[in-house]
Amino acid sequence: MTESTIGDTHDAETYRVLDEAWNSWGRLDSDVIAHLINPAFMGGPQWPALRQAHAISRRDDALLVASSGLADPTEWENSEPTNGYELEVFGISPDIPGDSDTISVATSWLGQTVMTVSNLVAQYGFRVSDMLEQYGVITIQLENAQLPRAATGTYLDEDGALVVMLGLVGDELPGTVPGPLSPIRLVNVKLLTVAEGRFCVNNSMGDADARHELARRFAAQGDVLRSSINRPSVV
Repeated sequence: MTESTIGDTHDAETYRVLDEAWNSWGRLDSDVIAHLINPAFMGGPQWPALRQAHAISRRDDALLVASSGLADPTEWENSEPTNGYELEVFGISPDIPGDSDTISVATSWLGQTVMTVSNLVAQYGFRVSDMLEQYGVITIQLENAQLPRAATGTYLDEDGALVVMLGLVGDELPGTVPGPLSPIRLVNVKLLTVAEGRFCVNNSMGDADARHELARRFAAQGDVLRSSINRPSVV
């Protein structure tokens, strides 16, 4: 079986279940954020079936950006075919105007953050899925993050780095959708304040317990899946 045959057989159902999820949250754009030249051909990380894009869904009070391609049906040399890395990542923010055009969304801090995380997932592949399965939520640091100047000191540390949490779940979206080859995890990207990021490593309860304590505090704060540079820190 060739990769194109897998795509011919399973792409449509994959797109359907993901579109249904993003449409259940808001109004899914017919256009996606895409590159004129695939970054994989210029030394960037290779996505499972090479297709690399990002979807946009809109509400009046918030905007969602999600990877589109990390879960594309893929045949592997040494294992059974899967829905790619069995996940797509997404971020939600009320900070980005819901009527922003596609280019403005792509260049916004939300768009740039989700794209950066998407490429890190593409780089590390199934290791990300395995870590989420083991720990539930994980944190990663993004160097030279693109956030508004107002976020310096609160969300960006003195080196310009940002910490994000992956894997939070909430009522706004399902945690997984049924892909035709394997379940697809919908992985939330949550911006952490500098204090929250440091709490994950400088605490007396252990890194995993600290992350779950943050998750508990986010749930109590409300809007657990949403990121905003105006959100008060829970630490």
